[in-house]
Amino acid sequence: MKPTTDSLILLFALGATAAAAQSGASAGVTAGAAKLSDTRSEQALTGIVQLQPRPWLTLSALPALVHVSDEVSGRPVSSSGPGDFPLVVGAATAFRAEWSPSVGAALIVTLPVGNAACGLGAGQAAVGANVAAGLSPSDRLHLWAGASRNVSGLATQSTLSAPRSTALRLDAGYDLARRLRASASFAADVGQADSTQALSRMIGAGAAYTIAGPLMLVIDGGHGLTSSSPRWVLSLGLGTAFASTSLVSPTSPLGRQQTSFGGGVNRGSGSGKTGGCP
Repeated sequence: MKPTTDSLILLFALGATAAAAQSGASAGVTAGAAKLSDTRSEQALTGIVQLQPRPWLTLSALPALVHVSDEVSGRPVSSSGPGDFPLVVGAATAFRAEWSPSVGAALIVTLPVGNAACGLGAGQAAVGANVAAGLSPSDRLHLWAGASRNVSGLATQSTLSAPRSTALRLDAGYDLARRLRASASFAADVGQADSTQALSRMIGAGAAYTIAGPLMLVIDGGHGLTSSSPRWVLSLGLGTAFASTSLVSPTSPLGRQQTSFGGGVNRGSGSGKTGGCP
């Protein structure tokens, strides 16, 4: 890892956000904190820049700066730096039919920008996929279901999910007012558990408030339902786009958080390399 990587990632995030504002693209930033276990925690600042060359096609880049803390052999350790760097190609469409059904899919390629020797990132390139479908039974009520999984490597799966599992998610959103939507999520890992990261179940809630035009403020919270799940997750986002790889359910609280914490470390305690850098 070159010494200039941290500054390059930060400059990319700021520069891309400015360029997006000038070019009409979407951009946003999310800051969050997560208590992953009794000893391990993570803070992340994640930017997103989206281009939409076609009405159904979206291209996204999500650079992140990460700080992780852990306890190894009875002593506190920590690392800070850029996390792994997801690039997303997504497609979605809505149908003119009763309940306004929509479907979407995304391909996620994650570049190993994070320094795995410091406990940041997975240390390898990876490819993952996300699919989702949605319905709107009324003008105010919106329902979604989605699934994501690694196709190769480990880095595309969120810190909040087991790397080798399939992450399933159910979401509901209700428009309380013209500018305010409240949402709730349930997420569960199914399939194979990793040796350092057990399967997880979580619930989440969030609110999205439209400030002006497409500019929105979002706040999300999540809580683990099992002993192997993250204890809690909180995040705050501002912009015209948010860190979600699903184009069908971008206002999903856990969907935003799973992507925001996609470039850090896993939840395995004791054996991690957090703090391994000079």
